[in-house]
Amino acid sequence: MQVHVIKSDDGESIERSDAEIFEGGQVWGRALTDSLSNHTSVSVVQFAPGARAGWHTHTGDQVLYVVSGIGKVGDRDGERVISAGDCAVVPAHIEHWHGSHDTGSPMTHLSIIPVGSETTVIEE
Repeated sequence: MQVHVIKSDDGESIERSDAEIFEGGQVWGRALTDSLSNHTSVSVVQFAPGARAGWHTHTGDQVLYVVSGIGKVGDRDGERVISAGDCAVVPAHIEHWHGSHDTGSPMTHLSIIPVGSETTVIEE
């Protein structure tokens, strides 16, 4: 085992706007850990203004750490504004959504979930 460093220009950001889970605008994602971790999957996800994930669940806890911009995260109890430096912890099996706020600016967050966690999109 050794320490791996993922440089900022390693890998490629992929537009994911057409994925079943996203709505309202463009979304880009870049896997950071890929096969480097057996336990944790980390991705950086950027939401264009107005873009968000639709309602969904994960089989493992999800941690969202906002890197830049202003966003929102919601569950069946309501929505909360999140901004750079904030961290949202979404327990497994909780119906939720997240994305950019309606401020006209993009929002970028890290998505951290256990390897093997499955996502289920909830049809509204």
